[in-house]
Amino acid sequence: MLTEVNLKENLIEATFVNDDRTIIEVIFTSEDTAKSAIIEYDTNHPDFQALMKVISVDDLHEMTWQKKKDERKSFENEVKLIAEKEGLIKKIAENVNSDFFKSLFDFLLSDSKEHIDRLFNFKIFIFEQDLVKKSKNESVKTAIRKSKTPIEAFKGFITLWEESNQSTN
Repeated sequence: MLTEVNLKENLIEATFVNDDRTIIEVIFTSEDTAKSAIIEYDTNHPDFQALMKVISVDDLHEMTWQKKKDERKSFENEVKLIAEKEGLIKKIAENVNSDFFKSLFDFLLSDSKEHIDRLFNFKIFIFEQDLVKKSKNESVKTAIRKSKTPIEAFKGFITLWEESNQSTN
């Protein structure tokens, strides 16, 4: 049984383990060993009540989100390592043809509804780039957020990229 005192001193993390967010894994230390307990999201159960005295439901959601984000990053890194080891990245680069470049330019230079619909995802992709995350240039970031076309968003990215390269040279 989990106790508030034990969790206050020994909680490592607590995360939801199912999509319905009804099952929680609580990881804690006991006798210098990491242990795991699976509990239900049940406000009447003593284990859940003990956990809620140590963290909030918001903390639980945040820990779950962070764990999933970290797991995805690890997965992506593994996929990249396998792709590099197997020579797949080089094969893909060698097989990029003119259709790719045509599609890229169609997307960047068009204001068709189809491309504008993809603009939101393109902006998200831009903001996931490390150089954008690290940039302190809030006015350019705002311009990217407010851009109405893919080329406007890309121009903002290029500006941040150039600033990043100038600061490293």
